[in-house]
Amino acid sequence: MAEELTQPLARDGSAYKLASRKIRVEVVDGPDRGLVADLPGPEASVGLGRECDLVLKDPTVSRRHLVVRIEGERIRVIDDGSRNGTLVDGVAVRDAYARPDAAIVVGGTTLRLRMLSDVIELPLSHRERFGGMLGPSVAMRRLFAVLERVVLTDATVLVEGETGTGKELVAEAVHEESPRHGGPFVVFDCSAVSATLIESELFGHVKGAFTSAVSERPGAFEAADGGTLFLDEIGELPLDLQPKLLRVLERREVRRVGSNVARRVDVRVVAATNRNLAREVERGRFREDLYYRLAVIQVTVPPLRERQGDIPLLVRHFERELGSRAGSPPALSEEAVAALAARSWPGNVRELRNAVARALSLGTAGSAGGPPAPGAARDGDAPGAPAVDLGEPLLAGRERVAEAYERAYLDAALKQTGGNVSRAAELARVNRKFIQRAMKRYGLRGGADADGEGGDAGG
Repeated sequence: MAEELTQPLARDGSAYKLASRKIRVEVVDGPDRGLVADLPGPEASVGLGRECDLVLKDPTVSRRHLVVRIEGERIRVIDDGSRNGTLVDGVAVRDAYARPDAAIVVGGTTLRLRMLSDVIELPLSHRERFGGMLGPSVAMRRLFAVLERVVLTDATVLVEGETGTGKELVAEAVHEESPRHGGPFVVFDCSAVSATLIESELFGHVKGAFTSAVSERPGAFEAADGGTLFLDEIGELPLDLQPKLLRVLERREVRRVGSNVARRVDVRVVAATNRNLAREVERGRFREDLYYRLAVIQVTVPPLRERQGDIPLLVRHFERELGSRAGSPPALSEEAVAALAARSWPGNVRELRNAVARALSLGTAGSAGGPPAPGAARDGDAPGAPAVDLGEPLLAGRERVAEAYERAYLDAALKQTGGNVSRAAELARVNRKFIQRAMKRYGLRGGADADGEGGDAGG
């Protein structure tokens, strides 16, 4: 259930506040037996990591094991990808509502949860838009309230969230609303550069540092001097380079590859990942010291399923944005908007935007799946030809058709291989990471090979 439907929103003068009750957690068995903690709602985390709201000593508990969330009069229990699972009254759960006084088992620890009558008020932003992000829901107002404080500091920020939620928009907004807005905003995608070149691309190199280094070149940190460096997909950074990034973040100086001269840089770093970095630390894939250096301020962009009330507003926003590029396609009907709002959107805002673009381009604006618009060529006009809308720019149409083909191809490959990501990658002649990222982008599901220790589709 969406949070905005379960949490009362009060306004006090110009300040918006979220009224929430507290959660009492009692440890009834395990190393912390007898511990009682009153946690602020509407959401709290439990685990071994010091970033959790309730930190346990039980070594069999995962770093971030459990999330508890108040929804109306119920407490929702969400296993946060733990190593050994969560039991509610003896039943293994990933996401469930706990009855009052239920026994919650995490590792070797047993907890009991109770909702208190005490009410606390959490600040919410009065804004419905922050940079390129849009949404009047409680989930987004909570995010905006955090960002409003973040932009006043120069602290490093770690942005977590599922694929397609808009993590780069958070980084852009932090830059544009901070005192650094007049400086450069540099994007560095850690997943888009080969492991052999990533050090040079980040820190720069001198002439002759390696075979292809025919001239001296600054890296991303120097390019962002005086501004903000956005490190996208930070979870993809090779383990052997992580100490070097940590050193730069601590000393604020870089050494180009092949040079012994340190150069000072004045850079604010915002990093983003669709992985659970706490889980990556636990698995030995990410350095703990770097994780805490990046997560000075940690924000999570909510998935679209937790802010479904924002969908109609987002649809109309995308409609105006896309319509201005493609002439004046017919507006989406209220029935079509309602149909879009009813879907779960595993690909989040990016998937929703693509769906709106497809509806406008193919002339299905009148309904969720109506006929092509007048002037658009139909599938039968030429053997195997896709629908063509001459009101749409050629390159935009080409991208739309390519995405549709890629999704259909991968869907067929996964079905043929029984959901096995490795075999689907062999069939498509691409690597597993390509398949895993595409699965997240298009909301495709695989089998046991799709996630867990062998892959990242579930992360």
